Amino acid sequence: MDLFLFLFGTAIVLGGLHMIAPDHWAPLSVVSGKLNYTRRRTYVTAATLGALHALTSEAVAGIVLVIGVILVHRYLEYVDIASIILLFAVGVYFIVNGVMEMDLQDDLSSAPVKSILAISAFPDLALIPIILAGSALPLLEVGLILAVFIVVSSISLTVMAYVSTRGLAGAMEKIPPRYIDYVMGLILFATAIIIIFTS
Repeated sequence: MDLFLFLFGTAIVLGGLHMIAPDHWAPLSVVSGKLNYTRRRTYVTAATLGALHALTSEAVAGIVLVIGVILVHRYLEYVDIASIILLFAVGVYFIVNGVMEMDLQDDLSSAPVKSILAISAFPDLALIPIILAGSALPLLEVGLILAVFIVVSSISLTVMAYVSTRGLAGAMEKIPPRYIDYVMGLILFATAIIIIFTS
């Protein structure tokens, strides 16, 4: 299996899946209602927040990669092993976070707007091991993985904002965010296992 295509597909799945969790789009619904946003402004805000979420996630992943390479430049042959360990570790993080996470029941209506929107743009650790696993790929391919993560995250959050503004999000609201965390953890585990058996 081609590592680039595999990581490219994984970035698409993670970028899209993570944004359907209510803890990403429900805060935007609260803000758009609180500030009487037009639908268009809601969608533009959603696209922007999705892109910011992806960019902050990529920045964190990039920092971890640079620090890792600087600290272990003598041990670059171990980057593959480190990426597999990180895939499992971040997968465990998501599952443990899901177990400990409470359902989205907080009353966000009295929270400051900036705080509410910051929730949707906060970085995601899932991309760190993906970028580390792809660190041996050509720069263009890593760039394509990063670009697709931004585009899919932005589109996914915009679609959820659209569904929400049309009053069709009832079923999605009932999905506890922890279920998405469980699925993301399992995807990271599966990614690690596939990399182990294909490398």
